[in-house]
Amino acid sequence: MKKLSLIFIFFSFILIINISGQSYTQSTRLGGGISFGTGCEYHHVHTGNPGIRVIGIHDFTESFKISASFTFFLPEKEDFYDGTRSSTLWMVDLEGQYFLYSHDKFLFYAVGGLSTTGLNSNYKGESPDIYPDYSDQAIGLNLGARANLPYNETMIFFGEIKYVAGKYHQFIVSVGALMTFAKRTE
Repeated sequence: MKKLSLIFIFFSFILIINISGQSYTQSTRLGGGISFGTGCEYHHVHTGNPGIRVIGIHDFTESFKISASFTFFLPEKEDFYDGTRSSTLWMVDLEGQYFLYSHDKFLFYAVGGLSTTGLNSNYKGESPDIYPDYSDQAIGLNLGARANLPYNETMIFFGEIKYVAGKYHQFIVSVGALMTFAKRTE
């Protein structure tokens, strides 16, 4: 599963960098933000802390964009029987974004794609044989919406909501900013 996840991550970033152009101005944006998820629960492992997100977006056409992002959710630490359990959740997403419409300065997109989620959980206490450490990865699908608010020619603020369906399903709200780093006319 780890090998599949590494292949998924590799091709996600290759797609952003090497996409053939159409006859319009293409741009590549990089940015980050904060994500808030409902968390997930698996084998007595709980998550749900805020996360830090890094995202890259490349224009395919005027109405379709592709993005790859990495989100690391802050560790969740809780009392667990005779010790403590610390759990960490991370996600790598490859998504398509389709332009729906604009209103004033806001641009609205439908978002959907694949998500690889990893969960690591470590137990510290008197019974490590009974409560072993846990590590797992799973692939899921996500679907949501995004709103962009251009601040100027190079900076865009965004807000996004999406639901990730799969083994580690959760609802996620993200906010952040993107900077345009490359523009070219094809």
